[in-house]
Amino acid sequence: MIKNETFKAIGIIGKPLKQSLSPYLHNYWIKKYGLSSFYLPLPIDNINYLKIAIKKLNFLGLNITIPYKKSIINQLDLVDAGARKIKAVNTVICINNKLKGFNTDIIGFKKGLLKKKWNRKRPVIIFGAGGAAEAILYFLKSEKIKDITVINRTKKRAKEIANKYKNIRFSSDFKLDIKEAGLIINTSSLGMIGYPDLKIKLDKINKEAIIYDIVYNPINTYLIREAKKQKLEFVTGLDMFVEQARSSFEIWFKIKPDINLSLINNIKKKISKR
Repeated sequence: MIKNETFKAIGIIGKPLKQSLSPYLHNYWIKKYGLSSFYLPLPIDNINYLKIAIKKLNFLGLNITIPYKKSIINQLDLVDAGARKIKAVNTVICINNKLKGFNTDIIGFKKGLLKKKWNRKRPVIIFGAGGAAEAILYFLKSEKIKDITVINRTKKRAKEIANKYKNIRFSSDFKLDIKEAGLIINTSSLGMIGYPDLKIKLDKINKEAIIYDIVYNPINTYLIREAKKQKLEFVTGLDMFVEQARSSFEIWFKIKPDINLSLINNIKKKISKR
């Protein structure tokens, strides 16, 4: 039972949010652990007054998604070292009336990739140059990966990342030759519900390549279907989604929630109905 004097809401801000299953996942854990909270989807057009709103409304914390992972930093009092370095935040907690930002995308991505063995000597191709891309680049650089190309529709953004991290190439050519890649990662919104597909053909790519699409709704994006068609190893966005959410939940409630097969199957069912 929720006690009014201890109730603190959490939620997710972004635009759009119709694709997000974060409310389902976090409310499942909140109910399981009997916590006095509730997770709300909060689609907003700007975050200019978010800092004031969070404190006035007594929120415990928030998840941050497209397109606010970078701009949210200007609203925070404190930023975790990792999130500060990549200048992207996806989790916020309010402690002693101060907002502190974290990035759990790094943890989520790493968990998914560690399930696969990949040839680290082959090039890495990253599609997209937003907050998630920066988190992934941070991880790859920590793993001493040297050959990385960022492909993004906007040259300016890709150049900013390439200038920030040493030895990273950039391109706006989505038809770039990727046949020698060992790891191909989609960090963009392409393939997500409501967005165009990332239509990359994989018929000529080497058979060592691993395809990682961080989009989780739908799970079987065009890129994942193409990987299956070519019998390539792949990682869906479901791994990253669940693991980054788990880390966010632990930041807010100091509880590492359980991830079981029943929960994963329920998430898959919800996705398939959309």
